[in-house]
Amino acid sequence: MADMIDQRRGKPLRILAIVNIPWDPRLGAARVWIELAEEWIKAGHRVDKFCLTDAFPVPASSRGLSALRLALFPYRAAAYVRRNPGRFDVIDCLIGTLPFSKQSLQFEGLLVARSVGLHRLYDRFDHVSRKRWPDQPKGRLFGGLFYKTRARHLRKSADKGITRCDLLNLPNENELQEIEENIRPHRPAMVQPYGLSDCQREACERAAGTAHARLAKKKICFVGMWSLRKGSRDWPKIIHSIWSQDPDAVFTFLGTMFGEDVVRRELGMERSERIHCIPTYDPFDLPGLLADSAVGLFPSYIEGFGLTVLEQLACGIPTIAYDVPGPRQILRSLRAVLLTPEGDARAMAGRALEILRMSASEYSALSVQCRAIAGGFRWERIATDTAQQYRAALEDLRAKPAPICTA
Repeated sequence: MADMIDQRRGKPLRILAIVNIPWDPRLGAARVWIELAEEWIKAGHRVDKFCLTDAFPVPASSRGLSALRLALFPYRAAAYVRRNPGRFDVIDCLIGTLPFSKQSLQFEGLLVARSVGLHRLYDRFDHVSRKRWPDQPKGRLFGGLFYKTRARHLRKSADKGITRCDLLNLPNENELQEIEENIRPHRPAMVQPYGLSDCQREACERAAGTAHARLAKKKICFVGMWSLRKGSRDWPKIIHSIWSQDPDAVFTFLGTMFGEDVVRRELGMERSERIHCIPTYDPFDLPGLLADSAVGLFPSYIEGFGLTVLEQLACGIPTIAYDVPGPRQILRSLRAVLLTPEGDARAMAGRALEILRMSASEYSALSVQCRAIAGGFRWERIATDTAQQYRAALEDLRAKPAPICTA
């Protein structure tokens, strides 16, 4: 039996995951590697990791030190790779965390640079946002210079990481287009979405409330960090537009990472009893937290993918998003129903009201379509496809003649 598995799937891969944040499933970027690693290990591959807390075990005592550690992380990661020559077939690292030549790393396997949100597109949003919302706090002069210098350094590291890897792993087609049009020299690239495990999807389905109960409660949910990028400035307009037509609607914000007082203050709704906020939650609790929500709203301006959209769909919650990379790939089959123009808060509110006014049978039919979308993004299949593409790229790499060294 073991021989049959080996012939069908090939020899198990030895994979090193590198990411410059803690190995914590509550953090979206780390979650991608954590859940992929679980599937790879089930399939017989060996997976090791090197993350921020491996590089710096003692917690940082200030924001400045945290920023400095991000700049130093690639050097710690490179040192780890050099201490472990020959241990890994594949290094799957966040873009910019290993911006060195393979020769200097003494690594002969496949070096993959993975995007969880391409820095160039995020930088573009940051530039546009400062023009759109010029009242953003600028901070102190020295602090501003420090963080600008750090951001410039991280951008350079990311660009180097792209040009020095063997293969790029991107979460959506728009990032591939950006790479092909604006990065020289070209690097081979693959596009792989993210997904949910079968257990996660089943937990979401089990927890889901009935159509009648959801529509009666009129709860609208958002899952994600409270930030400009995720649409924090659009929420007052969204809420007021919905309340003007349906004053009984209630709003729940999950995983904001900021206290309820901050969210209420920025909404200008300090006293409203129709606003609720849960700054952090255990990922295993999310299906229960979403169980009675009728509509999900996701007014994010830039995403790598959008795992929280997928989780809400798995709960059967129609989730409306801006038509931007990431959600666009997830919701393409229900584009006319669940995607609205980027930045159009009133259109998003109008779409939410349409769903709240549905009959229970109409809502149930839409919920079934939402679950079907989520069912198309399975970590097991994605992990298998990714490993197969890594193995093929590794075989091509090893088939190439070794470079000739000259004095």
